[in-house]
Amino acid sequence: MLFLLFLLVSNTFFSQAAILECDFETSCNDFSTDSNWGLTNGLNPQPIDHDHTLDNSSGHYIFYNPQDTGFQIAEIKTSDWLELSNNRTVCFRMWYYTPRINLPFYIQLIQGDDEQLIRVIDSIIGKDPSTNDWALVNITLPSEKFKIAIRLNTTGRPLAFDDISVDYCDESHPPPPSKVLYQCNFESSCSDDFVSLPAYPYQWSILKASDAIQIENQAPKTDYTFDNSSGHYAILPNSKQFVKGKVGYLHLQSELNITSEESYCLNLYYYAFGRSYASDLNVYLQLSNESKIIQRIWPLRPGSYYTYNRNQWTWGIINLPIGEYTLLFRADSTDVIPLSFALDNIAILSCAYPSTERSSYENLLSFSCTFDDLTMCNMINDADTSVSSRFNFTVFNGETLPDKELGPSRDHTTNSTTGGFLYWNRNLPFTAKDVGRVYQSTSIAQNLGMCVKFSYYVKSATVRKNGTQISLSAGGCYGASLWFGHWTIVKVGKQ
Repeated sequence: MLFLLFLLVSNTFFSQAAILECDFETSCNDFSTDSNWGLTNGLNPQPIDHDHTLDNSSGHYIFYNPQDTGFQIAEIKTSDWLELSNNRTVCFRMWYYTPRINLPFYIQLIQGDDEQLIRVIDSIIGKDPSTNDWALVNITLPSEKFKIAIRLNTTGRPLAFDDISVDYCDESHPPPPSKVLYQCNFESSCSDDFVSLPAYPYQWSILKASDAIQIENQAPKTDYTFDNSSGHYAILPNSKQFVKGKVGYLHLQSELNITSEESYCLNLYYYAFGRSYASDLNVYLQLSNESKIIQRIWPLRPGSYYTYNRNQWTWGIINLPIGEYTLLFRADSTDVIPLSFALDNIAILSCAYPSTERSSYENLLSFSCTFDDLTMCNMINDADTSVSSRFNFTVFNGETLPDKELGPSRDHTTNSTTGGFLYWNRNLPFTAKDVGRVYQSTSIAQNLGMCVKFSYYVKSATVRKNGTQISLSAGGCYGASLWFGHWTIVKVGKQ
């Protein structure tokens, strides 16, 4: 009796179904295929005369059958998200056959509901030189949340797949769990780490779901964490003051220090609500050296290239670059019809991506310069050499000014002879075509309601005669003139 019981228990254990499996002998629901794949068996070889499962001609497998001769990506992908625990090792396995030495395909992990974050976990070049039969692909999977995709972008053939599965494997050391660098679901004191920047027209709030819908009737009725009306989330309630061009920033003040020793990913859940499709939610990093330098890191495809899911909690993820910085969550209005956002479950977890450097493209959250440190604050002179009578702007103070009769003896900031100012340094002979142009080397992340404030000083060498013009313009794709001044008499110290 005990022997029979042992056989029964053993049989039950060893016949446990895989986590995911497709042997193509029955309907495959765990993996989805696009139109570039066909189903056959060994009786109709495409190209091999037996499958792997049954090892006979009646067994089935799928084969690559590209439907277009142009560039395209063929794909087989898990139908649902995998979120693996770290107490047992899990492997992805599949068998493939091709007689070609060079017919590459890739195994990738996909993350985020937008499926923007992708990494290759294995590359298969083509035929396994050790066999003329089916060859095994066996990959240990990390303890993260992802989908698995098999992709190729070649029109070459033949290529066949069989017995694709995700299952527990015999590796002795399961992958380590994800490390938590930061985590907040807005249900505890971690909410104090978030501040809505006060200088902007839209203000974020952290509210209970039942309270949020009293303010915004299209706001999420439940949070993501507990999926009930008592849970909290961060929300930007703006429908009553909605204006195209306005923005609001939520600042996560906890400083991050990402090094090359270990990669981390930012995970967030957002909920877009409203009647428009045109507003944006972006995540920026802000450098931690007291500068106003920011850089957009999510989503990977911004603006019109990215579509936000509406009226549902959606997972976003991005691997973080190396550096010391804090995070800014910016929501802005790019249409006249209201659309806004809520955020929940913000977590920074270790992830197996290669370390990356920050992009060279940066913005400024704001800009100010008094020139009192006698630098131009990274402003640069126009280097256009087509204008022969171009003169540069230079920083001077009242003591170093080359023409003390023409320029100011004191600066505006401190009203002292040692305070710096930016001076258009012309040289003789003066002409009516003399010009100088100075601009910021880094653009500003603009929004409606921003102001430009500066002090100027104009003086002519001839009494009651002055032909100087000063103009202020915005550059970039939507450049425009903002302000213009022309004087025929002396004007000194205007602000």
